[in-house]
Amino acid sequence: MNPRPDGFLHAGSLEELKAKGHVVVRGRRCPILVLHHAGKVHALDNRCPHLGFPLHRGTVEDGILTCHWHHARFDLASGGTFDLWADDVPTCAVKVEGGEVWVAADCAFPDEAAHWRKRLEEGMAHDISLVIGKAILGALAQGVGHRELLRQAALFGARFRDGWSQGMTIFTALANLLPALPEEEAYLALFTGIRSVAEDCDGEAPRRDRQPLAGGEAPPLPTLKRWLRHWTLVRHRDGAERTLLSAIASGASPAQLADMMLAAATDRYYAGSGHALDFINKSFECLDLIGWEGAQEILPTAVGQMVAARGGEELNSWRQPVDFVPLLEAAFAELPALEARGRERRGRCRARRVRGGEGISGNRGG
Repeated sequence: MNPRPDGFLHAGSLEELKAKGHVVVRGRRCPILVLHHAGKVHALDNRCPHLGFPLHRGTVEDGILTCHWHHARFDLASGGTFDLWADDVPTCAVKVEGGEVWVAADCAFPDEAAHWRKRLEEGMAHDISLVIGKAILGALAQGVGHRELLRQAALFGARFRDGWSQGMTIFTALANLLPALPEEEAYLALFTGIRSVAEDCDGEAPRRDRQPLAGGEAPPLPTLKRWLRHWTLVRHRDGAERTLLSAIASGASPAQLADMMLAAATDRYYAGSGHALDFINKSFECLDLIGWEGAQEILPTAVGQMVAARGGEELNSWRQPVDFVPLLEAAFAELPALEARGRERRGRCRARRVRGGEGISGNRGG
């Protein structure tokens, strides 16, 4: 059935529709269910948004359409679902002209991209895999890019769990692979990463935001770096987070923020069995993916683990039967001289290569 120039399809006469209760017409992208109920005509996608069951096999009562497969229920007028696991049904515009019913050839949401972004947020909030997967597909189909979806998921993970988690690590690792993957595998990586964040946040307490230090000009970065190391060593999370947020607010570059956090995280030996350092590194990778304008939300999520992490020097296994700490400190003391000797050696090797190359060139020229 071809639509008329204004994009509307003929769905039959109003009298026929009243007698039958509903008809199904073929739209451009989907079958369209046209119903007459309580004196009004409604048109919507005939596929249940949960798993595709034909809605014309359902029932309507008091303006509520019920799908009989999994009993998802929808507002007939707007298509909105009463069951968040199901999703809303796209609707079509309806015209009644001269006793004939016409419906738009396409069913759609008013703002498709915004709808799917909102559904992704709801799917993550309720940890519903099907909703998350469909929302990602819907958003991608509307031209929403990977980076926008990654940013939305990362900020969700930062808000709804108190601290960096395994889910955020999986999410970031998979997001790093996206440019190298074909379309279908990229979708699977995106879904698995976002699903991991939702699963880790499910049932967790939201994060409590801290604020930068108030007042006039922020202390210089060397001072903030010393403070961050101090608050980390004395395990004062609020002090550490406010110091870090002050550095971010003052305009510190990614390299400066990395220097501050890595210095604080490595003041203890092998802090948290390396997890504190790994979480910080992954938070940097996450910001490289979504943009460093998200630093004030993402970086503080790694501070709790950094402050709480136990260093090797605090563990009995590092002290008995052999005390590793003095051995390590002696090795650390030798590092500057070893690095200097290495640089000097590399310089001599480079000079020899240059001289050798000139000699060969000269012989060929002769």
